[in-house]
Amino acid sequence: MSHSPFHVGSLICLLLALFTPGVLADYDTVEIDGRTWTTNSSFEPLGSPDAVPGGVLRSDIPNFLPTLRMDGPNSNVTTITDIYGLTHDRLLSIHPETLEWLPGLASHWIIEKNEDHQVFWFRIDERARFSDGTKVTADDVLASFEHIMDPDIKDPSSTKLFTDMYETPVVHDEKTISVKTRKLNWRLLIYFSASLVIYPAEQIRIPGDVYLDEFNWKMIPGSGPYILREDSIQQEISVTLYRNEDWWGWDTRRAKGLYNFEKIQLIVVRDRELAFEKFKAGELDYYKVMRAQRWAEETGFEAVRKGWIRKQKIYNEQPQSFSGYMMNMRQWPFDDKNVRLAFCYGVDRKTLFDKLFFNQYEYIDSYYPGGRWGNPDNRKIRYNPRRAERFLDRAGYTERNDDGIRVHEKTGKALQFTIEYGSPSTTRIHQVIAEGLRKIGISMKLKRVDYNALMKKIGERQFTVHMQAWRGILFPNPITSWHGDIANEPYNNNISGVAIDEVDQLMEQYDRTFDINEQTEYMRKIDGLIFKEHPVALTWYGPFERILSWNHFGQPQKILSRTGDDHSLWTYWWTTPEMQQRLTRAKKDGSTLPVGPDVIDPWGVKARMEAGGEAKE
Repeated sequence: MSHSPFHVGSLICLLLALFTPGVLADYDTVEIDGRTWTTNSSFEPLGSPDAVPGGVLRSDIPNFLPTLRMDGPNSNVTTITDIYGLTHDRLLSIHPETLEWLPGLASHWIIEKNEDHQVFWFRIDERARFSDGTKVTADDVLASFEHIMDPDIKDPSSTKLFTDMYETPVVHDEKTISVKTRKLNWRLLIYFSASLVIYPAEQIRIPGDVYLDEFNWKMIPGSGPYILREDSIQQEISVTLYRNEDWWGWDTRRAKGLYNFEKIQLIVVRDRELAFEKFKAGELDYYKVMRAQRWAEETGFEAVRKGWIRKQKIYNEQPQSFSGYMMNMRQWPFDDKNVRLAFCYGVDRKTLFDKLFFNQYEYIDSYYPGGRWGNPDNRKIRYNPRRAERFLDRAGYTERNDDGIRVHEKTGKALQFTIEYGSPSTTRIHQVIAEGLRKIGISMKLKRVDYNALMKKIGERQFTVHMQAWRGILFPNPITSWHGDIANEPYNNNISGVAIDEVDQLMEQYDRTFDINEQTEYMRKIDGLIFKEHPVALTWYGPFERILSWNHFGQPQKILSRTGDDHSLWTYWWTTPEMQQRLTRAKKDGSTLPVGPDVIDPWGVKARMEAGGEAKE
């Protein structure tokens, strides 16, 4: 494993900036109605001073959206999260470079810490408006809170979080609201101010079942820099975001140099091979290279050599999470820990690394890889057929049938099942894994299915094994992924069905402490206990983004956000007619365009990995 992308000391400083106003971050204070409020008017702008508005960005998405809702069944999709990040402002946001608090819908805030609870106050910006022109008020925040608390929206993870953690907010006047927490928890300001989606009270104050039906394919107006129009949705084809020229926030400091594209078109391309061809044909503006083999062997064509296409590998500090084969512990065969262990030892990552991945990735040995939160004492599980077979023997699968598949000594049941998956680009990966499993007597058959239908089955727990990659978050929230209360509930992140009493207790302790070292200790214990149950056969990760893009874009110096993925370019990049004409001329006359370096390491991640001696380039 490589060293952590974060230095321990730097992360502690960043946490102090977040949770101790006045430390490091240069916050302002102002007296309003007898209270001392905090704001931030001097933070470093995120965008480039050279950025200009205009133009279109065309990106691909692997599947059409299963819904336009941000919550409820089938909404736990990263594309939906990214869309709402552009269409719906939150009360506050977090600076991706410094992690200091930034004003959003709330221009000012107060953090009160008491012995057993906190109270957060927010003052809504007088300028804040929804896209339909109505003012954002404190009552809108209250109605949005009441919405997420409604069990009838069928979003148990979010409902549990807000029910367990907050009392009902109090509206003090049209622009002022406060919320008292039910307990001390160092992340509660993040969840309420930076995660809670704010909707107009007039539209969101409806029963949950009515909401699920009425707004499955209609978006409630937001307050962000982009909007969805009536013509935005082409079913199974594309989703188009339009720049909201009337956005209330254009004159704010946080908008400088950002949100530049007039349109962001998300085009459904279910096959990664087809997406690559569409990109090379100029039908897509950039392409995120997922396959190491492609990056190494298939990116030397003329357009790249002549600089018409930029080839950039950007190392950054986006939070890493885990990926792997999620085993359904609620049912046969993975209700037996010995079978889970055999599966883990039967997943042949080394062959993938050597033959398909060009050794560009790192092994995952934790549910919180690449940082301080993972348990360093977790066993390093690697492909080991002999050990896997011993675990199968312990589980009672001692014989093989004529096909070489293990069968149970008492029931005679063969150890065979099917993995369903949506993306054709993962077929080659599943084939390698299935071949390694077959050597130890496990038959995993492959079946491609419609992605949205698959997500519904996963949400309803109608699966045996499922490959999933999670997007990391800055500060772990293990409750929504691992708490026993949601292990047997549908539509939440506890896909495997983990329920460990000691983990539940540790999560409570983790939430209460404001000491970074204690938080780390609790998270490592949580990670270690879950790891020992082996609900997931963990796979791999890489702390970088590999991007090909047509050379008609302006880019900030660091290319992407410090803590974001390739989708941060939707916000940071820009284009002009002159840039597009320059590319057109170069392609016509065969001339070369400048591209800059192909490996970018703005935050020293690659350098730190190499200093540790374990970098894989």
